[in-house]
Amino acid sequence: MAPPNATDATRNPAIEPLAFEALPAQVTAGVPHDVSFMVSPAHPSNQLRVERASSGREMAPVRAWPYGRDPATGTQRFRAQLPPVAAGETVEYRPILSRSGLFVKELPARSTRGVRAAAAPVGADWTPPPASGVPRYQWASEFLGAFTVQLAKPPESFGPAPDGLHITFYIASGDIRGPKINARIRGEGGDWMLVRRDGVGVADVRITYETDDGALLLSRYYGIFDLGPGGYERALRNEYDPVPPLVLAPQFVTSHPNWLWLNRLQCLAVGRVTMAELLVRFDLYAIRAGQPLPSSGLPPVQDTPLIGDIH
Repeated sequence: MAPPNATDATRNPAIEPLAFEALPAQVTAGVPHDVSFMVSPAHPSNQLRVERASSGREMAPVRAWPYGRDPATGTQRFRAQLPPVAAGETVEYRPILSRSGLFVKELPARSTRGVRAAAAPVGADWTPPPASGVPRYQWASEFLGAFTVQLAKPPESFGPAPDGLHITFYIASGDIRGPKINARIRGEGGDWMLVRRDGVGVADVRITYETDDGALLLSRYYGIFDLGPGGYERALRNEYDPVPPLVLAPQFVTSHPNWLWLNRLQCLAVGRVTMAELLVRFDLYAIRAGQPLPSSGLPPVQDTPLIGDIH
């Protein structure tokens, strides 16, 4: 199968990324870098991550995404956004190629050092570049924990209403375990779901977590529970696909001093529900916005470095 054609934006030389092997030994501090990698042999399952170390300290790796193929050689290309380097900081980059989760090889490494540049204040006459239909900002996803909940059987159905089918799924038990959150799920919560006539369930969840250190966290979730074509009619008969996908946008509220950082997060949850068992499993991530990409033409901003996997 031929590789997908590059978009007009990626063919535009004005926004072509810098070849990784051409990354200079010194770069302007505080500015992210858009770089590309050439990978051989090409394979649709190839994945590339860039491991980073600063003064011997390991940092979060950066994931690269497929970027088409070289039209002359057919070599597979990847593209990544390297986070800003601080003034005086030296960062070593080690690209690692894997396939289906297995190590393939390590590409040649490079190091670069951040140096200060004269500030170029944005004047009142600065205008942003026109929208080009390409990504403009870095963002990062930080894994918080794996969520597992047993729902009470049977769910409570209110029958078809003018706006769709209302079903309440109450929580029986559950927990979340991970590097950032470890807590049990209290049984007072649930999902007051509306199944639309197009077969899409709109989740409306309220959950109380009790953390291992005794804090109470209130979480509110909205999102999409896709029951597939004909899902509304099948839900009326209490019939469902075996493991439909679930995508949620959780937020947290707490007054506990150890957990105030959660109040600032917008999270993303992705997973599936085993309908025969009414068992919910999803992975919870914190999503954070970062610097404008070099290809955006937007000026850099003063902000703290991103945490997690950078995209």
